[in-house]
Amino acid sequence: MSETTKKINRFFKTAVKSDVDRIESGVVFTDRQRQIYTMFYLKRNDINFIADTLCVCSDVVNAELRTIRQKIMKVVKL
Repeated sequence: MSETTKKINRFFKTAVKSDVDRIESGVVFTDRQRQIYTMFYLKRNDINFIADTLCVCSDVVNAELRTIRQKIMKVVKL
């Protein structure tokens, strides 16, 4: 697991609504990225569940999560 992933995961373990609102207002997600962000970080769904729900493979979800994390890092500045 990369250091970026660890930082973002730690952030979401202790995040409050104002932190989440700051991310959602400061980051421009594509529709699919928003779905994955919501399902993974807010609803805590498994990557394979997300992939099945969106009819994509888990590699696509992982690639989108990498992009999502990069965007979040720019806003959160961890």
